[in-house]
Parts: sequence; C-alpha cells; structure tokens
Amino acid sequence: MSINNSQAGEPRSSGAGIPVIRFEEDMHSFISAASELINQEREFAVVMVIRSHGSSAVKVGAKAIVLPDGRVIGWLGGWCSENAVLTAALEALEKGTPRIVRLVMRGEELRKIGEDVIEVGTPCGGEVDIYIEPVYPRLQLLLVGDNEVTRILSKIGKILGYKIAAYDMMATREKFPEADVIINSPSSLEKIRIDRNTIAVLATMGKTWVDEEILGRLLKTDIGLIELVSSVRRAQEIFRLLLKKGYREEDLRKIRTPAGIDIGAISPGEIAISVLSEIIMIRRGGGGRSMREVRGDPLELLLQELGEKLYATEAKAKS
Repeated sequence: MSINNSQAGEPRSSGAGIPVIRFEEDMHSFISAASELINQEREFAVVMVIRSHGSSAVKVGAKAIVLPDGRVIGWLGGWCSENAVLTAALEALEKGTPRIVRLVMRGEELRKIGEDVIEVGTPCGGEVDIYIEPVYPRLQLLLVGDNEVTRILSKIGKILGYKIAAYDMMATREKFPEADVIINSPSSLEKIRIDRNTIAVLATMGKTWVDEEILGRLLKTDIGLIELVSSVRRAQEIFRLLLKKGYREEDLRKIRTPAGIDIGAISPGEIAISVLSEIIMIRRGGGGRSMREVRGDPLELLLQELGEKLYATEAKAKS
C-alpha cells in the first residue's frame, strides 16, 4: 500500500523531490546574526513563534532577535504584535529566564492580563504563543592581583566556563596560562568589556592604593559584581578613601567585602573556593546553606518514615 507523505507527517513536495521549505533564508540570516552578536559579546533575546491560532499574520517558526535597545532583527508579523514582543523580550532579558508568552490580539491598548499573557491592543484577532530565550555573553571574571588566590581563581574560573581577564603590573601569560586577557596597566581596563556580565575579584593582598584606584574605575561602569578580598579594617580604610573622593554610600554597597562564604577557609585555594562559592550563589539565587538543610536529612527522613510505619503496624495489631 502506498503511503501519502503528508499523512505520514513528512513535508509536502512541490515537484521532483523538492520539499516546500519555509524560513530557510530566514534561518540562515538568523544564525548568522546570532553568531555575530555572540562574537561581539552582546546580550540579546531569541524570540520564536511556537503556536499561532486564528486571524494572525504571524506563522509558527517565525523568529527574531531583540536587542536591549529595542532593535529587532528578523520579523514576527508586523506592528500588531511588535510592541508586545518587545515588552516581553526585554523583561525576559532583565530577569534572565526563558519564558513562554501568549499574545492575545484584541483590546484597545497594550496591557498584561496574566503573568505571561499580554493583550496586544489591536483588532487583528487570534492568539500567538512565543518562546523567549535570553542570551548573554560568557561571564567575565576580572581578577586583580598577582598571587596564589588569583591564579587559582583563574584555573577554577576557566573550568566553570568563565572568560578570564587578569590584571596586575606583574601579570604574565606564564603566571596566568588560562587567562583570555592579560592587563598590565589601569588604562588598559578600558579596552575590555566591563558590564553586568563582568565580576571583578580584587585580591591584592594589602595593596590598598591599587584597590582604591581600580575600585574607583569599576564603580563608574555597569559592572555586575565586585568582590574585595580584605579584612574588615582594611576595607573600612578603602571605603573611607573612596568617600573622600566623592563616591556615595550606594556606590560602595556594590562592593561585597570581606569576599566569600564562611567555610573556614585558610589556604589560598580555600579562599578562592570561598569567593567563587559566593559568586555562584549570587548568580544562581542560592541561599548559602548546606544541601542537607535545604533538601532534608535523608537518615532522619528515613527513620521518621520507618517509625510511622512501625506505629501504624502496632496500632493495627492492637485493634
């Protein structure tokens, strides 16, 4: 018995073995644009139509790239849905989480009518579901200082997939073989990307003048996080110097110090792990507690379960 290709779920053909293909050129342009943005270390959101129902010019499979400044690369069906797509995509970029949003083509103005439902404010009719995925540059770890702590941070950071930038007057490729960038002067900091996807760890081991200068430069940027490895007393002195230079309290609150989580760290390796643990906790929204506290004590849970079963057995025997 012959099988009808369309019934078998295969693409229909318009001729001798040539399938009807939609979005082929769009896909090539899309991948090219996304690759270029990734190489430029830019943030963007990928938006793709995954369902289209009713009267709508938007088709399943249509996709676009939304940039933080509101520019759109690609096409998702015209002005009917453009503002709603921008609203949802920029929100996803800000929060850092993928989401599925339903666009309802009705109403008189753009408004949210549910957590992930937007009334577009147009009489076009129909409904469209879009999937939005934020894309960010690799996290960049800017390490300030030339010592065992920063070298270990460089090694572990590379294992975690971070881009490593090492800064110190004496930093060399031999000392930081994992580093993507070596910086030997403060002015060269301007040549690297410093944005909310950059985390700086200052571990100069007592060089307060270096900490003061680098912190002053970093506080003028949109850097995501600054970790200062320091004692409380030395950190106070650095803050005092920065306040005298005109930096405000809200500026100084961007600096986390003493850096790291309390794991009783003593050695350079342990200090590095403590600092990275805090960085991961902040990025992933963790609480810093032990997993047994978060998930529960397996032994206690088992004993409780066995005790309940024993109690039930004894109660049944008595009855």
